[in-house]
Amino acid sequence: MHFFTRVSQKIKSVEAVKELASNLHTQDLACLYFYYTEEYSAEVLWRELTRLFPDTSIIGCSSFKGIMTETGYFEGPVLAMMGVRASSSCVFTTGFTQFSEHGSIQVKVRQSIKDALQTVNRVGEVPGLIVLHATPGYEEEIMQAIDQFFSTRIPIIGGSAADHFIKGKWSIMTEKGHSDAGMAIQLAFPDKPLATGFSGGYSPTEFIGTITASKGRLLEEIDGVPAKEMYKAWISDHSGIQISDEFIFNHVTRFPLGRQVGDIDGQPYYKLVHPLRITEQGALELFANVQSGEEITLMTGSRSKLINRAARVLKEANSKNYTDAEQLGSVSIYCAGAMERLGDDIRQVQGQISQLLNHRPFICPFTFGEQGRFADGENAHGNLMISSVVFYESEFMKL
Repeated sequence: MHFFTRVSQKIKSVEAVKELASNLHTQDLACLYFYYTEEYSAEVLWRELTRLFPDTSIIGCSSFKGIMTETGYFEGPVLAMMGVRASSSCVFTTGFTQFSEHGSIQVKVRQSIKDALQTVNRVGEVPGLIVLHATPGYEEEIMQAIDQFFSTRIPIIGGSAADHFIKGKWSIMTEKGHSDAGMAIQLAFPDKPLATGFSGGYSPTEFIGTITASKGRLLEEIDGVPAKEMYKAWISDHSGIQISDEFIFNHVTRFPLGRQVGDIDGQPYYKLVHPLRITEQGALELFANVQSGEEITLMTGSRSKLINRAARVLKEANSKNYTDAEQLGSVSIYCAGAMERLGDDIRQVQGQISQLLNHRPFICPFTFGEQGRFADGENAHGNLMISSVVFYESEFMKL
């Protein structure tokens, strides 16, 4: 497997794709990971990509304000791709669905996976990795359907499509189609080993409560108190910061909410949820589902933790590389909210990722929800997280 990246900041969609494809031979090009900011037309991008790369597996989504590769952080308008050259034994195949079509999410996911497997004559086989990009709203249901289809926990990495101002100007795509309300899934059967990592950069505070009323992504009450009031009180008691409703969103990347999902050597780890807005009834609308009866914790994170956490996730993945095999390339997913909070410091994150990967090719969009695999093997959707996969040269990896 050979990885490479290309970036274009040309304003017009057609010209930008042509710049990426310039002097690029398509022989042995097995896969393209493709990301772009909202200034570009997904329809035009898709049309040009499929015209220029008619026999290549493509998966991608829109990214919040910028994209990172091993060559730097690029502020939008920008589009970037990472190509994978591979032998015929390394197979990538995609599924695509639009949520507006009839049928439940579970049915749509199952059919998308079946179509992907049939395309490459791999029906009945289990992929080594799944890459998932969906528009926000159904990520938990999609992941549950994936786990049920294969009846085993396959490593998943992914991120929810993003725009700049949460106005629905997001989109996903594969070579099979594009949509502003849909799902793109890639099943990878690589001929090289890989390792994944998934984590947040936040620590729990002393403030813990039980969700007493919720509906999907609407957190209505904590310990019988309207969620907005409890959230504001927790922040005030922990930090001394008094916030009004209109400025509450300015603080969510500093004080997200977390649910403990396990522990490693006695140290708990958490799945984070990101408040999106306040309803008139005092509920918090989130970017992930919650359930009544769950315990929820106010989390906090410093800028230094947010800067260093990408490196920590990659170190987690590299810890499985016990033979010190050569790194070939990586796909990382970084939360848009954390990126926005860091501002120009995101360039430090880029530098750390590049250094840890020995300056090998990588690509990283900024998303409105992250999917990954925790250390205990559970696949999950969370917010303010980072998810990564690293491909290696050696065949000898820790199980």
